[in-house]
Amino acid sequence: MMTDSELKADLVGRLHAIPAINAADIEVNVDNGQATLSGNVDTRQTRFQVERTARRVSGLRGLQVNVRHAEAPVRKAHT
Repeated sequence: MMTDSELKADLVGRLHAIPAINAADIEVNVDNGQATLSGNVDTRQTRFQVERTARRVSGLRGLQVNVRHAEAPVRKAHT
């Protein structure tokens, strides 16, 4: 079984290997095998690439993707 730091290193390495993804824009946290990705990317397709890449990491017990893409509409509060 991989440690949290090994899982994080594997995930970050995979994200860095994809040219369309600026891995510096993605925060990766792993706690008890549960990965959380946060940040912003340029397009919806890039967001899906981030998620797909994370799901390929063997040993993760769970995945929370809190990555937004610039094409997403900004929600305004109703007053």
